[in-house]
Amino acid sequence: MIAKIKTRADFGGIVNYANDQKNKKKCATLLAHEGVCVISNKTIADSFQIQASMRPKVKSPVKHVSLAFSSQDISRFPDNEEGDALMVEIAKKWMEQMGISNTQYIIARHHDTKHPHCHLVFNRIDNDSNLISDSNERIRNTKVCRALTKEYGLYFAPKNSKARNKSRLRPYQLRKYNLRSATLDVLAVSRSWNDFLGILKSQGIDMRFNRTDNSDKIRGISFCQNEYSIAGSKLDRDLSFNSLCATLGNVAAELVVQPHQAITSGGGGGASNELGWRDDKDKDNQRNEPFYKPSKRRR
Repeated sequence: MIAKIKTRADFGGIVNYANDQKNKKKCATLLAHEGVCVISNKTIADSFQIQASMRPKVKSPVKHVSLAFSSQDISRFPDNEEGDALMVEIAKKWMEQMGISNTQYIIARHHDTKHPHCHLVFNRIDNDSNLISDSNERIRNTKVCRALTKEYGLYFAPKNSKARNKSRLRPYQLRKYNLRSATLDVLAVSRSWNDFLGILKSQGIDMRFNRTDNSDKIRGISFCQNEYSIAGSKLDRDLSFNSLCATLGNVAAELVVQPHQAITSGGGGGASNELGWRDDKDKDNQRNEPFYKPSKRRR
């Protein structure tokens, strides 16, 4: 089971797409709804828009989620009342575990692909005019999908299921893919900066803070593995410094990051402590130097 989440500004277009019952290929079926008038797609969109108008400053109040299940699970979702009921049950549990409640939504099933799937559209402005947060939704979504896949005994794709695609990647693309996958997996199970650093270290991944020129201000973060280094923001948006702070908390409150220190894996020599801190006074010893250097901002 996977869920793809997109944020939209207009209800009309996405409601027409999700509940397009005129398209014979999609053959959309409205399975469930809450808080909207379902006479037509226009009345559904109008219902959403009226509630969203309680928070006019929110420019993107629409969330569109595609919930897809493996073709291996076709027998679990037959095109009948039983299959539809299970799909609605899982979709509602997904919403509950994502913290989405007390708001309008529709759930519509499509039949235009080999794998069972449905579309969920919900209002980020809830019934009490509160804004439903989408902070770190990608990370939370990954955890929820895994948990529901396990709970309902759905098909788990093997970890090497993308091997044939990976074999077509160029060397630099493969290094980036491997580092991104490993780092996101570590982030998914980390609750603090110490957790994050400790698990990264155990997997041979180095991390350092990048600073602005002639300043102690942190401007970014880099990850390094097997002599390949890349900025977190270029690796994945959830791995940028600001996103990591939003997920793991204020780094300054947990780690004392001095201007003359960098975070490494701790495997470079005896000058680093158990968390992998290295003091720049040892920079003359090349064996203690990290294999990467901080990038300089172009002027």
